[in-house]
Amino acid sequence: MRILLLGLGLAAGIGAAAGAEGLREQALQSFGPLPPAPEAPPALVELGRQLFAAPLSTEGGQSCLGCHDPAKGGADGREVALGHAWQTAPRNTSTVLNASLNAMPSWDLLDGMESPALSGLLAMKVDAAQVAADPALASGLAAAFPGQEVTVPLLAEAIDAYLATLMTPAPFDAWLEGDDAALTAEAREGLQLFLERGCYFCHYGLTLGGDGYYPFGLVDAEGTQGFVLSDTSEAGLDFRAAPLRNVALTAPYFHSGKVADLGVAVSVMAESQLGAPLSPEETGKIVAFLESLTGAAAP
Repeated sequence: MRILLLGLGLAAGIGAAAGAEGLREQALQSFGPLPPAPEAPPALVELGRQLFAAPLSTEGGQSCLGCHDPAKGGADGREVALGHAWQTAPRNTSTVLNASLNAMPSWDLLDGMESPALSGLLAMKVDAAQVAADPALASGLAAAFPGQEVTVPLLAEAIDAYLATLMTPAPFDAWLEGDDAALTAEAREGLQLFLERGCYFCHYGLTLGGDGYYPFGLVDAEGTQGFVLSDTSEAGLDFRAAPLRNVALTAPYFHSGKVADLGVAVSVMAESQLGAPLSPEETGKIVAFLESLTGAAAP
């Protein structure tokens, strides 16, 4: 709490310091434009793309794409995910877009900290020998891993290489790099509020989040009671500050998927996490800024 109050004190000075000339400078202190995708062998990336879309599950024919569709913002649009053998999972599906930049891949520490691709393959109980015997994947496997025995970690390596290509440069990136016309006036005002109110204390970095775990309801726990999953084992858990790139595409929101509207999600977070309620006009401006984080992955 001491850190939060100190941060709020710092944020109070941002409005005075960041006029039209200083807003970009202030933003660059907390965020940054997306980097290009890392270099990887084309054969490995192509195999990862094929594996991502293939029905790899030994029970039910599930694929990674079924839950993480780039056309749906890298998620699935469901309240909570469908897990192994089509069973209801305990969390809302996180986007895979720009996910290789997130330090924390999971909603909470209980989900583990392994490679997201490896965690998914293990959850689907993928049989590496069965994948290796698939004629449709044989040439890709041979090109990516010549002379090697196919294992689940190798499959995950290929999928991770593909996921690293799913970068989505957005208007906000163009603005950070100097294009003043890339953001509307409303979006710039929303960014100003995002900084002034302290949203960036948790939602910072290249993906505006994905780097830390915080109590849900840090200032006002009562304000989040309707949005926490009903499982009583969740009491006291800290949840990841969700990365906000493409957030306008990934409703419903929060670990529970209990909020369908982005404006409502912004209002809940401002009040419960920061103790800084927003007017409807302010909420609309922050939503306009968040919409400027929507980009498209290269085909």
